[in-house]
Amino acid sequence: MLPLGFQNIPELVESGKLSVEIVDTAVSRLLRSKFAAGIFENPYAAAPADKTDSLIHTKETVALARQIDTESIVLLENHNNVLPLSKSANVAVIGPMADFMNYGDYVLNGSYLHGVTPLDGIKSVSTGTVTFAQGCERWSNDQSGFSEAIATASAADVAIVVVGTWSRDQNQLWQGLNATTGEHVDVSSLNLVGAMPHLVSAIINTGKPTIVVFSSGKPITEPWISRNASALVQQFYPSEEGGNALADILYGEVNPSGKLSVGFPYDVGTTPIYYDYLNSGRYVDAGREYDNGTLAFGHQYVLSSPVPLYEFGYGKSYSTFSYSALTLSKTSVSATDNITVSVDVTNNSTRDGAEVVQLYVKDLISSVVIPNIELKGFSKVSIAAGETKTVQIPLSIEKLGLWDIRMRYVVEPGDFLIFAGSSSADLRSNATLTVG
Repeated sequence: MLPLGFQNIPELVESGKLSVEIVDTAVSRLLRSKFAAGIFENPYAAAPADKTDSLIHTKETVALARQIDTESIVLLENHNNVLPLSKSANVAVIGPMADFMNYGDYVLNGSYLHGVTPLDGIKSVSTGTVTFAQGCERWSNDQSGFSEAIATASAADVAIVVVGTWSRDQNQLWQGLNATTGEHVDVSSLNLVGAMPHLVSAIINTGKPTIVVFSSGKPITEPWISRNASALVQQFYPSEEGGNALADILYGEVNPSGKLSVGFPYDVGTTPIYYDYLNSGRYVDAGREYDNGTLAFGHQYVLSSPVPLYEFGYGKSYSTFSYSALTLSKTSVSATDNITVSVDVTNNSTRDGAEVVQLYVKDLISSVVIPNIELKGFSKVSIAAGETKTVQIPLSIEKLGLWDIRMRYVVEPGDFLIFAGSSSADLRSNATLTVG
C-alpha cells in the first residue's frame, strides 16, 4: 500500500486511488493564489544581494527589536521593591540560561552571531562587579556546580538567577538534541527540570537578595519561587536583543509594562486556567500545601487552587496607577450603537511609566451560559510621574452579542457591566450599560 504523501501523487493517480480531478483542483488553487500575488510577473521580489546590509540588521531594526523585547518582559513579583537594581551593585549572575541565547525554534543559525545573552546585557549596564557561575546544565540533575554558584552569590550584593525552558533551531531539533519546547518537543510538566529548581533554592537560601528570571516559551509553575525570591521576572523567548532588554528592565532604564497574554496556573494539574470561564454558582475554596509541610484542604483541587497564580492581563510596574470612576458616552444604547468608555488614570509614583488599561464586559443576564467576563478592548498609555491622563477606549455594542440556543448571533437586551482595570482579576472601576 502506497503512503499518502505528496511524493506519491503520480503513483496514486496511476493506480486509481486518487482522482486526477482532485489534483487539478488543488493545483489550480495554488496557481490562482500565485497569479494574484504577482509571482509570475515578478518572481524575485526580494532585495538584491548587494542591498542586504543596508536593509537587514540596521541600527533602526536592532533598536526596534530591543524595544519589542523590553515591552514584552513581565514583572511578576517585586518584594520590598528590590528592583530596579543600582548600577553600582555587585551582581552574581547564576544559572544555565544566563550565558545562553534562548531563542525559540524557528530561527536560523546566523541569528546566533548577533545575540546578546542576559550576562552580556547585565555587564553592559552595570558599573559594579559582575561575576558568573553556571551552577548546572539545563538538561542534568548534576549539582556539582552548586558550591561555586553559592560562593559567587554569597560574595555579591545581589544574585540574578536565570532558569527556564529551552528550544533549539530547527536543524538541531530534527537532529534530536535535547530541548523542553519546540516543534514536536514538549514536557509533561510546567515545572523547572533537572537541577534548576534546586539551584534556585540554594541561591535563595544564601540570604542574598535573589532575582529569578524565567526565560521560557511557556508558563513555569513554581509558586514557591514567587513567595521566596526577592523578585521574579518573566522573559519569553526574545530576539537577539534579549539580554539588553532584560538589563534595561532590571536596572530601571525602562519601566516594565508587559502584561501576560495567558494565565499562569499553580500546577499543570489545575489547567486549563483561562480567565473567561463560564458563569457558575460554585464558589472557590482553595487548599494549599505550605512550605513547612502543613496541609490545608479545600475543594476543587483540594491542595491547590482553580484560579491562576498569575491571571490573564497581569503584570507589575515600578510605578503605581490609580483609576477614577468609569464613564460611558451613552448609558442606554441599541445593538447597532458605538460608545466610548473613558477613565482617568493617575501615576501616583515618582517614576514615569506605562499602563495597559483593559476593558472587560460582563453580561448580567443571558439566555445561555456565557463567559463570566470578556476582554473587549485595551489601550497602552504612557503617564509621567504624578500625571493624570484620560484613557478612551471605543466599544461596539455589536461585540456584546452571543450565540443563542438556535445558534444565531444576537445582542440581547439587558444590563451589562463595563469594567476598566489593570488585569482580568484587578478590575478598578465599572459602570452599567443598558441595551434596549
